[in-house]
Amino acid sequence: MKETLKNVNHLYDKIDELLNKYDSLKIDNKKIKEDLQLLQLNLKDKEKDYAELKKKYDSLKLVNAMSPDGESVLAKKKIRKMIDDIDDCILNLMG
Repeated sequence: MKETLKNVNHLYDKIDELLNKYDSLKIDNKKIKEDLQLLQLNLKDKEKDYAELKKKYDSLKLVNAMSPDGESVLAKKKIRKMIDDIDDCILNLMG
């Protein structure tokens, strides 16, 4: 009889432990979902920034093709800056 009572108590302890782990996992899962949602919003913002920078880059590329040599140096610097900004956006997207 004592052995049976001991086994039942052990079983209750294990059930309590499992329930505690389950609650902990639910909390972790909720935090991960919140983090994912935040990252998805951040990604959308970065994609929007990337699209805007790409449009600016394409415009500058066209201007550079039609401008005299004196202005091409300035245009090249602006394009380089835009490329750096795009690279920064890509790095931010990657984490």
